[in-house]
Amino acid sequence: MVTLYCAVVGVAGSAFPVDIDEGQKVGDLKKSIKVQSDGLITDPWPKLQLFLAKTEGGAWLDGAGVAAVTVDGGGHPQGFELMDPTLWIKNAKHFGANFQPGEGQIHVLVVVPEQGTSAPLVSDGVSGAATVD
Repeated sequence: MVTLYCAVVGVAGSAFPVDIDEGQKVGDLKKSIKVQSDGLITDPWPKLQLFLAKTEGGAWLDGAGVAAVTVDGGGHPQGFELMDPTLWIKNAKHFGANFQPGEGQIHVLVVVPEQGTSAPLVSDGVSGAATVD
């Protein structure tokens, strides 16, 4: 069993621990993240996208590093590797067999899909919609 710290991209102070067996796959980690997020994540777990929270230099992010993460137009963190849901957590591409979490580290960046809206927006150009001059 290993404890990974996860943070939701774009949600300040959202880091939380997730306990998972390192013999499970990243797809299982998605399920565990949703369940162990204590209601922070309400989307279906298959829609979550997980990114390894490691810098290009190989260092794990901390809370300040997570706050500084920038996202592209699709809401994905720039410069971070998307985790493959079909690989084991202990796969060398992710954490490796000898992974030992350290204090203050964030290990996984969680991207929750954008919520759509069914209500028409003023900017949608809906006839009869009120505008502010």
